[in-house]
Amino acid sequence: MELVLGIDKIRKRHKKGILALGTFDGLHLGHQKVIKSLKRRAKDLRKKSIVLTFDIHPLKTIDPAKCPPLLTPKEEKINLIQDLGIDTLVLANFDRKFASLSPEKFIRDILVSRLGIREVFVGKNFIFGRGATGDITFLRSKAKEYGFKVRVIPPVKIGKKAISSTAIRELIRKGAVKKAAKLLGRPYALYGRVVRGESRGKGLGYPTANIRPHHEMIPSDGVYLGRIRVRGRDWNGLLNIGTQPTFHKRGARIIETYIFNFNRRIYSRDIKVSFLERIRDETTFKSPEALKAQIERDIVRARKILSFT
Repeated sequence: MELVLGIDKIRKRHKKGILALGTFDGLHLGHQKVIKSLKRRAKDLRKKSIVLTFDIHPLKTIDPAKCPPLLTPKEEKINLIQDLGIDTLVLANFDRKFASLSPEKFIRDILVSRLGIREVFVGKNFIFGRGATGDITFLRSKAKEYGFKVRVIPPVKIGKKAISSTAIRELIRKGAVKKAAKLLGRPYALYGRVVRGESRGKGLGYPTANIRPHHEMIPSDGVYLGRIRVRGRDWNGLLNIGTQPTFHKRGARIIETYIFNFNRRIYSRDIKVSFLERIRDETTFKSPEALKAQIERDIVRARKILSFT
């Protein structure tokens, strides 16, 4: 996949392709349907498949107070789109200048003049342009004028509800990571750097890696079964999110993981942690010994779950 960082980096070779357009935060099953539909169409027409998305959530520029936490930071979104087999990803810088483009100017200057698109794929609720005043009806009217086609992909539903980034955020906030995975098409994951902690886990016989997350969207406090990727290899383990109430911390939230059968030093390394299933709530124990006993039970339960997956 060719990565184009910024609208001004679009060149002649990127023109006359088939385009998918959207914010695509989370790259959930609905977003994947749009992009896979684009890919099939591009293959049929023997044209390049192009995705145009943004380096940040548009609300980060337009109205920061209303901006939701990102499900997929820029680097992860790039990787996920690459995994879908797209030819070209254009990552637009959603700054004030970009946000000020009228719907007409966005279509004329970017879609037509810069990209020369033949067809554009969007989701059912797609809006664009200054003040979010452009919609699918307007896009279709301009498509006739400028000579390209608009393909609107219906949402993917679980039951009667359409999958959305908003719904996924709510599930993750509640710790319902298994349900969120069904909407994402994969376990929810976050990336972070391993930092030094207070070695409390080591003192209990279960050394943990403390993680400083790069993500904004963090699941609710509790203990989770997780998969941890370190240096390109996956390991199973327990993930704990909380404030360490047993040790009377009640301060900043901490994310830590106990990796099964792992004894390597990984300080200052970036790792990926995927949330497979919630094990239990965070609890205050009467003593470190009581906490240790609970960790042992958590490990037994985690291994039992893994034996059925």
